[in-house]
Amino acid sequence: MAAQDGSARAHDVIVVGAGIAGLVAALELLDRGRDVLLLDRCRPDELGGLAREAFGGLFLVDSPEQRRGGIKDSYELALDDWVRTADFEPGDEWPRRWAEQYVRVANEEVRDWLRRRKIAVFPVVNWAERGVFADGNSVPRFHLAWGTGKRLVDAAWQAIEEHPRRSRLELRFRHRVTSLIEEGGAVAGVEGVDEANGDREFELRARAVVVASGGIGGNLDRVRREWPSHLGKAPEHMLMGSHYYADGAMHDEVERIGGNVTNLERMWNYGDAVHHPRPRRPLHGLKLIPPRSGLFMDPTGKRYGPRPVIPTFDAHDALRTLAAEEKNYGWLICNWKIAVRELDVSGSQHNPNIRERRLIPFVLSVLRGKPGLVRHFVDECEDFVTADSVPELARRMNELTGDHSVDADLLEREIGRYDATIDRGKALWNDDQLRRIAQLRQWRGDRLRTSKFRKIVDTDALPLIAIRLQILSRKSLGGIQTDLDSRVLTADGEPIPGLYAAGEAAGFGGGGVHGKRALEGSFLIGCVITARVAARAIAEKDTAVAGTPQAAGQT
Repeated sequence: MAAQDGSARAHDVIVVGAGIAGLVAALELLDRGRDVLLLDRCRPDELGGLAREAFGGLFLVDSPEQRRGGIKDSYELALDDWVRTADFEPGDEWPRRWAEQYVRVANEEVRDWLRRRKIAVFPVVNWAERGVFADGNSVPRFHLAWGTGKRLVDAAWQAIEEHPRRSRLELRFRHRVTSLIEEGGAVAGVEGVDEANGDREFELRARAVVVASGGIGGNLDRVRREWPSHLGKAPEHMLMGSHYYADGAMHDEVERIGGNVTNLERMWNYGDAVHHPRPRRPLHGLKLIPPRSGLFMDPTGKRYGPRPVIPTFDAHDALRTLAAEEKNYGWLICNWKIAVRELDVSGSQHNPNIRERRLIPFVLSVLRGKPGLVRHFVDECEDFVTADSVPELARRMNELTGDHSVDADLLEREIGRYDATIDRGKALWNDDQLRRIAQLRQWRGDRLRTSKFRKIVDTDALPLIAIRLQILSRKSLGGIQTDLDSRVLTADGEPIPGLYAAGEAAGFGGGGVHGKRALEGSFLIGCVITARVAARAIAEKDTAVAGTPQAAGQT
């Protein structure tokens, strides 16, 4: 994957960003007979951007896996779920139209693309983002790529490397684009600096430019500036879970030349994150999949309620809960056996069996739990504390924060009340979290990963574990506004000739296809869909204007 040296050769298309959207756009353009120059600030080992670190969730509709599992899904049901969750406003014309297009192709068209790239999907569908009051996914739709997000990156790159037109793609690493070149009312190339060679300036020309540079989540100052007003004051402290090159610079450049950048206050951040045990960048955070049998407490040790906060049911609800806290953190209280059965991490790094496609070890981890993962976080993550009693746990929680906020007596009463409810027996359970756990265990995708109504204080399940959960910046739901051909639009709705946007840079389509809230698993596929649309539109425009033939056999 070595970068090519500087070349004066003209290219048909420049793609800015080598994340999954940029890689797919480049691959599809090669398929359609176009010459491509792919630019990214990253090092070779970072190719693929945030997708390389992603868990690999794929939002698919009426899939073979769903049908085999007895799940009755349809375009109509999925679109209704999407639109209700998105809560579109009257001016969200393009986001709404992109939502309709996304759900329409998130079936056989996307599955065909996955098959051609030899990307397998795990047979059991997960049920993510159900919503607190069934205001999310009505049915399980979270399909897991066998190999995590890294597999999507590797498969796209492998297809490029093996492509019969591989010589027609040039990849330059450590190249930062700073501006778009305009000529005759159209975008005709880019300018920037080669960071590997002393910030040497470059100017490159092409007939079209695709912006696939990601969102704004890697720029925490920008995240705070755009923070959603309905979540109150932006948190002074948050962790960073986006790619550090996703800084919004290309959004500003597109806006400078007249492009419409919309809905940046719409974000998909998380309230269930911890510090990375082995950080690779400042404030590096990890999104957990917290134990749903654990109790979510405020900074004083009081349980949230009467409606419990369960991040795996509704990620936005957990974020909203922490955003309302002055201290912007909360505590998840569980015990060793609950954590071993239920704790997980959303990402490729801490799921090596899935990432490396090791089936037997993965199945064993589902059956036996993940004691190694829990031990790793207990020993190495600063946000985990353990103890053999509630008073000792409260003391260590206070030592961690240094503010003595946790009231040990209150914490013990809250845990004791929950445990006493379990002791009364199922016929007398009147706790909404227990009802939700019962519903979780009805779906086979969750049954083995959900404890069977286990108390928190259980002498057979010690030590007790407290996890300090914090806010994590992650994905941008808004972005560069595009039409259904991925062409960048002005504020007046007119396309800017020669300029396209794909992936998170485009708000995954239309400058905000998800609206105010997202249904999990829709981000990686959104990158694939918008990138393929951009490549097709560029090829069709060339064909219509210049009579350039498309590659035979490509759709």
